[in-house]
Parts: sequence; C-alpha cells; structure tokens
Amino acid sequence: MHKSNQAPVGLFFELVPNSGHLHHYFSYVEKLKPELEKHKGLIWLNRYEAQLDDYSLLSHQLWDSKKSLENWRQNKQHRLAQKAGIKKHFKDYRIRIGQRLACWEANLVTKTNFELTSKSDALLVSIQSRTVISNTAFNKYAVLDGAYNGLSASDQFITLVTPNDLPSVKALTSLISTDSIDKIELFLISRDYSMTNRIQAPCDS
Repeated sequence: MHKSNQAPVGLFFELVPNSGHLHHYFSYVEKLKPELEKHKGLIWLNRYEAQLDDYSLLSHQLWDSKKSLENWRQNKQHRLAQKAGIKKHFKDYRIRIGQRLACWEANLVTKTNFELTSKSDALLVSIQSRTVISNTAFNKYAVLDGAYNGLSASDQFITLVTPNDLPSVKALTSLISTDSIDKIELFLISRDYSMTNRIQAPCDS
C-alpha cells in the first residue's frame, strides 16, 4: 500500500440514478476496476444502498492524500464515466470530500488534525456498524444525513451525520454502543457539490 504522511481524505459520492438506469452505474463500476487498480493511494472503498429506498446509493472512499484522489479524478476512463452519468444516467448526485480529522476504532483513537474551522456544518461524521443505528442515539448531538446498508454484506451499515459542534462529536463517540460499532470517523469537508449546486465543484468538472 502506498504510504503518505498526510491525513487521509474521505470521499462520499451519493447517487440517485434515473429510473431504469441503475444497471448502467454498476456496468461502469466493473469497467473502471482495472483502471482503479493502477492508481496508488486508495485505502478503502465500499458501496451501500439507502435504507429508506431501493435506488439511492453511496460510494465511500478513503484515500491517502488529496493528490492521490486528484490523480484518480483525472483518469481518462473515469472522466468518461462521470460525463456519461451526468448526461444520461444520474437524476442527481452529491459529492463531499474532506480530510479525516480523527478516527475511533476498537477503542483506539487516531487524531490526525484536530485544528478545526469555526464552521460546524463543514464537519461530517461517518459511523460504520454491524447493526442499524437508531436516530435516538445521536439526535441530541447531530442531524442525520443518510443511512445505508452494505451492498456486499448484509451486516455492513454506514450512518452519516452532521454534528452540532466538536463537543457533540466527542459526546457521540461515548454515547453510541461500542458493541456493534466498527469505526467512527470525523471529516472536515472542503468540497460539497451536486448536479445543481456547482459552487464548490472543480473548475474542469
């Protein structure tokens, strides 16, 4: 695995395909696998489907640096797949990218950068678990962004929440039962854009 001294970077790609176009997305996923394997820097990737419907998807990726992620974004085949999705197959999508600030895993806390901006709405917490997380576990400290089931395993779940502030993040980690939690990660989102809101989108996208 490629090593980097920089903090890992998370990417959250939430997708709503046009009716009848879901299979096109998975077709491109298969076509891009050989290309993705050529790129260094991918630490982790998993795909999920929304708990509340049967068509929305989430692709969550963790990269070792912004540079590695940018190299993948510039891949020719990846770019062609993106353009096809926007023009033909996607009803809507949202991409959020941000540096990982901290990770709580198996009672081990890894702090990578806890110097936060004053914008609490730029914080995103991802909770990876083996059971569904009830809203009551966090609704005092955060707002639910999305809840997803793993596509490759029935006991994989991820819950995305926007915390009220940094103290709320710390409260969340102690409040949620650790028995079913695999990992809790805190990200500082630097890019957040969709098909209609392009303010933070890369200039060449």
